[in-house]
Amino acid sequence: MESEELDRLLQVMENPVRRRIIRRLSQEPAYALQLSKELGLGQSLIAKHMDVMERAGLVTSVVRDARSGPKGKRWYSLSRTVSIRMDLGPNLFMESGTTFKTGLERPEMVGRLKKRIGDAARREDDGEKLTILSEVLNGVDERMEEIEGERTGLLEVRDLAMREAAIVASRFEELDTRKVLHHILDEHDREVAHISEALNLREYAVRSILEELKEFLE
Repeated sequence: MESEELDRLLQVMENPVRRRIIRRLSQEPAYALQLSKELGLGQSLIAKHMDVMERAGLVTSVVRDARSGPKGKRWYSLSRTVSIRMDLGPNLFMESGTTFKTGLERPEMVGRLKKRIGDAARREDDGEKLTILSEVLNGVDERMEEIEGERTGLLEVRDLAMREAAIVASRFEELDTRKVLHHILDEHDREVAHISEALNLREYAVRSILEELKEFLE
């Protein structure tokens, strides 16, 4: 996900009211009056937030006919599936946004769980279907907890490594040199144009700094 798109989503998500609305819409679509009653918020406030989320591409709306809900009501639903992460600390800052896509290669376990969902969908008995889906959800949550534990450990290692790198960086007198060094370590990127744009430095200045750092980064 591009940084500009991530910024737009973070601006949406930073508001606690919008997060409450998103949580509710993750369960099923709803119309403004319904959201107003369930969340204890004014309709005008709901409308204001829905407009922000629609413009950000996170929510979509459609006016339903009487057969599918209250006549003439505008129903809102989430239009995207995304994952947003942010990790920060004295020597740590990582942010990312990912949009779920189909057709990508997945781990074998993911394939097995998706097959189980297909099995559930073919069951005629709702009780059997829910039993299978409950097992899938439990398996997903257990595996995600394992992954999160491993990820937390890796972030600790990264934080320690960057702490040591910061000690080395502090020995350079020029702030721009320290900024370029941190960029290289954080982004694994030594392209002059990329560094110039990210740090708002002239390209000739970046080249000069990279030359100065060459003996340290080889």
